[in-house]
Amino acid sequence: MRRRFSFVSVLPFALALAFAAPAAAQQFDAGMLYAGPRVWVGNLNGTIAFGGQLERGFTKPGDVGPGIIAAGAGIDFYRWSSDLTVGRYSYSVVPIQVFGNYHFLIEANRRFDPYVGLALVYQVVSASWDGPGTGGTTSSGSGAVFAGQAGLRYFMSPRFAFQGQVGFGYGTLGLGATMRL
Repeated sequence: MRRRFSFVSVLPFALALAFAAPAAAQQFDAGMLYAGPRVWVGNLNGTIAFGGQLERGFTKPGDVGPGIIAAGAGIDFYRWSSDLTVGRYSYSVVPIQVFGNYHFLIEANRRFDPYVGLALVYQVVSASWDGPGTGGTTSSGSGAVFAGQAGLRYFMSPRFAFQGQVGFGYGTLGLGATMRL
């Protein structure tokens, strides 16, 4: 029997990892690599996107203001379709992001990692239509847009954080987890 991967099957492992680590959580640090999965809600037609991101801090606090400048990349996927009385259409979108974030340091509670950023998003879009007399039609295209984002990580341990992000350009609300590698 083949098992399917799902967020629910990984959740117990992620929670055990988060709470098994020492209690002294560390905020986002320069020079470290952070990666994790995410889910975006509020995309076109109310679809849910699945993907992940990788981010690294490049400056130390005090180099450029009191925070840390970081850069990273992400990739997501979402798809939707609809059956109409005259045919069926479907779309799929793959947004690929390259982004820069500014992380604000909160010395009073280093578990919190608020940030704002900008992204360049290259989107690959595929569409299909199948209706009477068409024999099926497909089309694809791509393009780049600028996007903005603001988010917050909450570190459960020095190596694991939950993440929430709002943005425009490639998703409205992102929820995910981050592992410090």
